[in-house]
Amino acid sequence: MKNKTEQEKLAEFLTQNAASTKKQITEATGIKGIQLVNLLKKLEGLTSEGDGAETTYTLETVVEGEAKAAGEESTPSGTEKEAPKEKAVKKGRDNTKFKFNGEEYPKGQLVRAVVAHYVKENPKTTLKQLKEVFPDTLLHRFGIFQEVEEAKKISGARDRYFFKEEHVIKLKDKTVAVCTQFTADNIKPFLAVVKGIGYKVK
Repeated sequence: MKNKTEQEKLAEFLTQNAASTKKQITEATGIKGIQLVNLLKKLEGLTSEGDGAETTYTLETVVEGEAKAAGEESTPSGTEKEAPKEKAVKKGRDNTKFKFNGEEYPKGQLVRAVVAHYVKENPKTTLKQLKEVFPDTLLHRFGIFQEVEEAKKISGARDRYFFKEEHVIKLKDKTVAVCTQFTADNIKPFLAVVKGIGYKVK
């Protein structure tokens, strides 16, 4: 069994560490500079958020069954493992939009809009009560939202939450910021909760 290639190391790290910057990737894998840029370009299912040095990268996981179904019609015999992945996962930034209350939103903005709408409908909601509706377990590492000061601590050197004054959400007892770090995969638990409370998202 050969040692892992640089690309395999990179893919493994990004699968386990969503929303990582180039600096974080370099610190963890030792891959840097133009080599890192070239390897990122080659990765299937890579999505990115943000700009410049603050860009974060996440590697979407491919479900084998879905990949097979997407590729089986045009895949020649003997290449089932290679070709389907390209058809099942698109390269580059994931620009999926969702419709809520007649407006279209990208992933992070949708989450913020839904939470803000819930608070508007339930103006006496406290931080504890909102966490019961949208628990931190719905988004590993960050939580759907955090109290503003806590969100700043978690963010570190870059904004991982909506911190602008018009974007923070005032509750009965606290002010919270909604996370921006969503991918096509990690938003699914949130969407399931939204459906459960009777909101329609398309």
